[in-house]
Amino acid sequence: MNAVVTIRNLHKQFGDNHVLRGIDLSVGRGEVVCIIGPSGSGKSTLLRCVNMLEQPSEGTIVVLDQELTDQDCDIDRARTTIGMVFQSFKDRKSTRLNS
Repeated sequence: MNAVVTIRNLHKQFGDNHVLRGIDLSVGRGEVVCIIGPSGSGKSTLLRCVNMLEQPSEGTIVVLDQELTDQDCDIDRARTTIGMVFQSFKDRKSTRLNS
C-alpha cells in the first residue's frame, strides 16, 4: 500500500489525561477510513493532531511523504494539502434568514 497518511506511535496527553496511546494508522490513496467511538475517546484529538492543531506528545505523522511532526516542517505549507471538516460544520448559506 502506498500510504498518503502514516501515523506511528502517536501519544497525546493533557496533563495527567493520556488521551491517545500509541496510535498506529496507515491510510492509502483512495481508501476511506471511519474513526468511530464514544464521546471522549480521542477521535477529534486524533484528527486535530493529524492537522497539527494539537501538538502530539510523542510519535510521528507523515502526510504525502512530509513529516508534520518534524520541527523543520513548514506546517502552513503542508496544510495546503490537508482538508478537514469539523463536527459542528454548518453551511453559512443554509443558515441565513430570509428577509
